[in-house]
Amino acid sequence: MTMLMLVSAVAMLISPCAANPVRNLTLSDSLNSIIDLVEQYSENLTKSFYVEDVTHLVESGCGNNFFCKVHDILQKHPKNDEEKDILRNLEIFIKKSHINCKEVLKKVRPSEKEQLLPDLLGNLTKCIQRRNVMGNVTQAA
Repeated sequence: MTMLMLVSAVAMLISPCAANPVRNLTLSDSLNSIIDLVEQYSENLTKSFYVEDVTHLVESGCGNNFFCKVHDILQKHPKNDEEKDILRNLEIFIKKSHINCKEVLKKVRPSEKEQLLPDLLGNLTKCIQRRNVMGNVTQAA
């Protein structure tokens, strides 16, 4: 059993080296590879940090349309653990509030503007606090 674990550990140490044969790349290939990776990373950052702007839904009262739209945006967005938790709790809120987001979102026009993801989450916090103070607001687009 100990021998099997030792062999497995050695195999795990060797396999990353075999999977990435870096020695075969020329200096030029290596630099070109960096350019490609930077372009991909920049594109992914833009996608992961910018989402549809929902400020107009905040300004119109943080109704069900806002919560459904934020849920829709987060569902389509690449997720880290925190976003998964936010999305799960938002789904629970929507379900327990008996909100039919499919119907609500039919009346919500998509925004042509984008905002940073932290701004969207700031708007979500603001609307939750407003809802907690003012009670259940059921405003549809």
